[in-house]
Amino acid sequence: MKWVLVLFILFLLMSQQTFAQNSRALETYQKQYQSLQADFQDQLIQLARSCQKDQQPEGVQAITQLLNEIKIFDPQATPLPRTLRVDIPLNLPEAERTWRLKLRKLQNEQANALFVFSRKVLHAGFPSYAYDRILETAFHNPDHRSVRQILGYVRNGDEWLTPFEKEMKKRKQQWHPKYGWLPASHLARYEKGERYVNGRWKSAAQEAEIRRDFRNAWEIKTEHFLIKTNHSLEMGVKIATEMEDFHRYFHQTFVGFFKTPEQLKKLFEGARNPFLKRNSNHQHVMHYYSTREEYLQRLQKEIPQIALTHGIYLFGDRISHFYHRPDAQGDLGTLYHEATHQLFYETGSTRIRRQVGEKNHFWAIEGIACYMESFEKTDDGYRAGNPNHIRFNAARYRLLEDNYYVPLETFTAMGRTPFQNSPNISPNYSQASGLSHFFMHAKNREYRDAFISQLSELYSFNSRIRNNAKTLEELIGLSYTELDQQYKAYSSTLQKALDERELSLQSK
Repeated sequence: MKWVLVLFILFLLMSQQTFAQNSRALETYQKQYQSLQADFQDQLIQLARSCQKDQQPEGVQAITQLLNEIKIFDPQATPLPRTLRVDIPLNLPEAERTWRLKLRKLQNEQANALFVFSRKVLHAGFPSYAYDRILETAFHNPDHRSVRQILGYVRNGDEWLTPFEKEMKKRKQQWHPKYGWLPASHLARYEKGERYVNGRWKSAAQEAEIRRDFRNAWEIKTEHFLIKTNHSLEMGVKIATEMEDFHRYFHQTFVGFFKTPEQLKKLFEGARNPFLKRNSNHQHVMHYYSTREEYLQRLQKEIPQIALTHGIYLFGDRISHFYHRPDAQGDLGTLYHEATHQLFYETGSTRIRRQVGEKNHFWAIEGIACYMESFEKTDDGYRAGNPNHIRFNAARYRLLEDNYYVPLETFTAMGRTPFQNSPNISPNYSQASGLSHFFMHAKNREYRDAFISQLSELYSFNSRIRNNAKTLEELIGLSYTELDQQYKAYSSTLQKALDERELSLQSK
């Protein structure tokens, strides 16, 4: 028994040493990245000075804007352009054409350097950091073929489309922001108020009457979702649009969940993206009821406590259920929360039913779903993790004002039933939200890959892996006590920064 104990202790020490080395390796790569960025910015500044000398104010302005964008660049937030870059015209004045060509060349070179660097980082075991650099490569050269292939796009003339979009275009289908995918020949009649129902043209009012019964509800199909609703076609299309944006951000953020390290390495080395061969019939199903009463009637028998919810994802039927809330226009948090469960659970083609977080670590299952409630569109693109979101404000208040905190050693040991039946379920949800923010953002996202790795194991189809998921102690290489201390310091520092910012805004 003593030898077993000694070997176990050695194993733990070796595990911690390995991950500590990984932590130091990430710091090394971050320094290399900063050096790469600094060299690029120096070249941009030199080009700006050259533009100033040659009296090219537009060049100075363009380069200054690019330098500012680099400083605040968020990989997941920046959407990719859908059309190819336009060639720099031959008929421009020589001085203008010169600086534009030099700027294009510098960005292409930086894109190539970032792409090579991303492969290096991936092979070192940091998929999230590598994928961020892939997205940054696309920022500098949105027509980088290897990157576009990794991200799941194909070229179609002067456009970058997903395979699904290319197929729809081939079928002469066109996307309309109010009516969804329609035959191009139907658009004009739809805009006049006509609707094509069961092979016949009817008025919009006639269709609405038919669709009022949920059995005849509208079905809005997109690349990744099937939205069924009896509210309105326009609402269904709006939800579908929101969910496609969410899906794109989600898969970029949690790339380490959806692809194994081996799959990612093959992808970065030029293997064909499996999403390029996606079966367009594979869609995540969402039901959106016109009224709360319909929602309750549909789910009351299966979920006695359904009246306490605004939405739910059922693992059994693999459907997310929601209802229209007139008092919560624009509040999509519930959809994002349940969609998080759905996207994680429905990974892969198998339909094996499984209990997630049943034995322990249930906080992570709910915490990451609460975290994704913060997904939002900004003027610059998309983001999640806004520290001023209600979930994170509540987490800091519980910790810093109420002095409520369950140590990680105890918190992580809770499975689904103890967590959901706890008399402290509300503050526990707040803590789970705050911890998720911590593991996603702390120390320049250093813990993100470890957290995603644990989520991957918790959702695994293999029950042995799922019920014995590695702890964050093992994955990060720090004790729960150390992580407790770091989380408290992180929350305090974040709150102080937000308070100072608020005071600064009030003083202006």
